Amino acid sequence: MQKQEETFPIWWPNYPPIYDMAKSYLENATQGPFFKGEIPQRSFSSKETWVDFLGYQVASPIGVPAGPLLNSNWVIFAAQMGFDIVTYKTIRSKPHPAHPLPNMVYVDFNRPLTREDEKKIIKKRAAEPTDIESLSATNSFGIPSFDSEFLLADIAKARGALSPGQVLIVSVVGTPREGEDFENDFAIAAKIAADGGAQIIEADLSCPNVTTCEGSLFTNADAVYRISAQIRKATPTLPLIIKVGLFPDKESLRKTMIAAKKGGAHAICGINTISMQVVEEDGRPALGEKRLHAGVCGGLIRNAGLEFTKWLNAINREEGLGLILMATGGVTREEHFDDLFEAGADVAMSAMGMLWDPYLALRYHKLRWEKCIKR
Repeated sequence: MQKQEETFPIWWPNYPPIYDMAKSYLENATQGPFFKGEIPQRSFSSKETWVDFLGYQVASPIGVPAGPLLNSNWVIFAAQMGFDIVTYKTIRSKPHPAHPLPNMVYVDFNRPLTREDEKKIIKKRAAEPTDIESLSATNSFGIPSFDSEFLLADIAKARGALSPGQVLIVSVVGTPREGEDFENDFAIAAKIAADGGAQIIEADLSCPNVTTCEGSLFTNADAVYRISAQIRKATPTLPLIIKVGLFPDKESLRKTMIAAKKGGAHAICGINTISMQVVEEDGRPALGEKRLHAGVCGGLIRNAGLEFTKWLNAINREEGLGLILMATGGVTREEHFDDLFEAGADVAMSAMGMLWDPYLALRYHKLRWEKCIKR
């Protein structure tokens, strides 16, 4: 745990985010993270205070969800900056390109987003924001992936660099290809992750930034069950997380949670983003004619993430599922982690917040330390 007197600089907007929105996905993956600050020496808390997470003892239930950690360099950086549950960005069984630029553009809305806003129109922000509370942008990459040879070596590198008290999740997705079993492709990708050294597998059923069925599976309870069961069969010794998006209602979430548990999943993670139609001020598609919709992340989705977490918690108790609940969505300040814990989460995670404020987790650890001292 960091010492009480240690302070961390306000990063953004004084300094740019560690993901460069003007560069391509590949440039960010190979050249980033773009960080010129100090990486503090982490002082871990006593092991007696560590918590169990899917069979692993972690120093804190603070993490990064699938998305920002593009490869081992990004995973290692996040771990050094105090995130103890780190997720290697979603991989496929075969190489897959990223969407072309633009991938991330700032967006604005006149109020916090709710599930009723999904597919509505949101405008690209004319000027760069300065308020991290409401900081929001598109997340439109299309789940790119490197080849299996690279992934095997790079996942192993990420795993080997983690400290005791930290754990590596690898997110996987299936890819629809003619003549191939789409659902079984999840299992093939999971086996690559396992062979590389993943400690935990996450099945990403939630991405709104693809044009095919891999992005909407979380609403299909039967598919959730089948995919969970196939991944568990391929990697029987590793815990399984199901990553989901925003549900239209509580009962559809209930069906998915029950199906995931029946299929052998141990945890559920959400939300991903809120899919919306992103336009310029004059109404033109902000990301081009072929990408009318994109996932919106950041502060605008915080309230939706909190509501979702409360639903998760209620259903988990009502059905006696015993799933570990991992919450993400709109965490841009250190106190937002506690908001998710109070809503029922076992693990709280930040994506955009980590990219714009890399000291976010360290600030949280300091905040918790100070609260303990005052007791």
